[in-house]
Amino acid sequence: MQMLGGQGTQGQADGLAGLVDQFRAAGLGHVADSWVGNGTNQPVSPQQLQTVFGKDRVQDMSRQAGVAPQDFLSQLSQHLPRVVDGMTPGGRLPDEGTLSV
Repeated sequence: MQMLGGQGTQGQADGLAGLVDQFRAAGLGHVADSWVGNGTNQPVSPQQLQTVFGKDRVQDMSRQAGVAPQDFLSQLSQHLPRVVDGMTPGGRLPDEGTLSV
């Protein structure tokens, strides 16, 4: 989650809240909010993830994961909604400092 949520750069928070903030900044807050909320999780496409994270960051993350960027985005698009949903069982973001990832 640290890799996805940012490192505190450009005013972004770390972790899960930072991840949701990045989706909001990219105009996709409704998608991330669906994962946090109690309703149906909206899907996210690899292209949308590319928009959220940017090409350079995707390349860095895929290199860390040891896979090609498109494979990384494809896998992330399949698993990220479920992971975020599982980390927010109460339908809201955990308070800062209460989530260790």
